[in-house]
Amino acid sequence: MNEKKEEHEQHELDKIRLKKMQAIMDAQKVQQANQERAGNVNEKIDLILRAVLHPSAYSHLDKLKKDEPEVYQRIFNELISPDVYQSIDYLVAVIQQQGGVPRQIPLDAIIYLERKIKGIKSSIKVKQGDGEVMDLGSYLTK
Repeated sequence: MNEKKEEHEQHELDKIRLKKMQAIMDAQKVQQANQERAGNVNEKIDLILRAVLHPSAYSHLDKLKKDEPEVYQRIFNELISPDVYQSIDYLVAVIQQQGGVPRQIPLDAIIYLERKIKGIKSSIKVKQGDGEVMDLGSYLTK
């Protein structure tokens, strides 16, 4: 009788272990699916950026991603709004159907955003006849 009780308890323990293992495996599957979905979204975003940016602008942005990630992230946030995430599948379908976009964002726009984020002001330099170089404001007030 005691053996039968031990067998029953062992059977119950095995059932509990099996349920826990199944729960762990299910959680791993969900996590893997989420990672694949996130990777898929990143691939779609990259496809959209490649389509809407001129190749030189895309390569400059890619260089910023490697060299200055915080500047890249701010430019990325300017380019990719939450609306893009909501309609990402539609945008990808339109780009693939049309074979691209009619006008691409030029390199100048990315450089402008980069300079704006870094706080770099533009300045125009004027060279006088004797070789002296000064900014336009100083030249005009002189």
